[in-house]
Amino acid sequence: MKQVHALDRLEQGVLDDAVPLATLLRQVVVIGGRASSRALQDWALQELQGYTDPNVELPSYRRCHALIQTDSRSGAWEAKGQTISVLDLPESARKVISEEVPIAFSVGKLQAMVSSAKPEEPIKLSPPGAAELARIMTYERRGRGVLVESVYWSVHISVLQDILDQVRTRLAQFVAELRSAMPEGAAEPTTEQVHQAVQSIHITAGDNSPVNVTAPVAYAEQEATATAAADNQKRRLWPRRPQ
Repeated sequence: MKQVHALDRLEQGVLDDAVPLATLLRQVVVIGGRASSRALQDWALQELQGYTDPNVELPSYRRCHALIQTDSRSGAWEAKGQTISVLDLPESARKVISEEVPIAFSVGKLQAMVSSAKPEEPIKLSPPGAAELARIMTYERRGRGVLVESVYWSVHISVLQDILDQVRTRLAQFVAELRSAMPEGAAEPTTEQVHQAVQSIHITAGDNSPVNVTAPVAYAEQEATATAAADNQKRRLWPRRPQ
């Protein structure tokens, strides 16, 4: 039986849309481990497990723009999917919550959301502190008798599909770079070739500055204070990233 090497399996899987991204990323974790490429492992694990560390900046392909909407009602009417402005949010949340949506979910959860979503309906993603936000907005509208039931981002299914496609494309680029660095007939890449291939995978950080996955990701504050503060020790209100 012909031996199938790790890179061959990864290449075949990348080109087959039926192979789940999670399977491919686990293979990348193994390849990164064999080559002692911590950066490659970290990126693959974050895609597998979700970007749960608030000190890690999300790649640019995991940031999108979406409408902020509310579901609300009063004694005389009910409004679902009402689009609001950032200026309609409580003042303390305006610098934290915007129409830019950070998508930190794992690829497995993203795939499940895409599979279960109805094409004609947007996906509702709750910003951090959504329940508290709705209570404050209800309090601010108490004179009009308005109850704000929920606050959320209205995200089209194509946004999540694009994130998954971006990950697969980066895997394809990684394989292509490895193949170009390997001599003809070689079955497995060397440690140096893996490191070189990783350096070629450019990911744009949240501030739109280009970085490599091999470079340490600069710290970016993921939480914001309710009021202007001179230090990071003051009370936090909402983290930037949805849970």
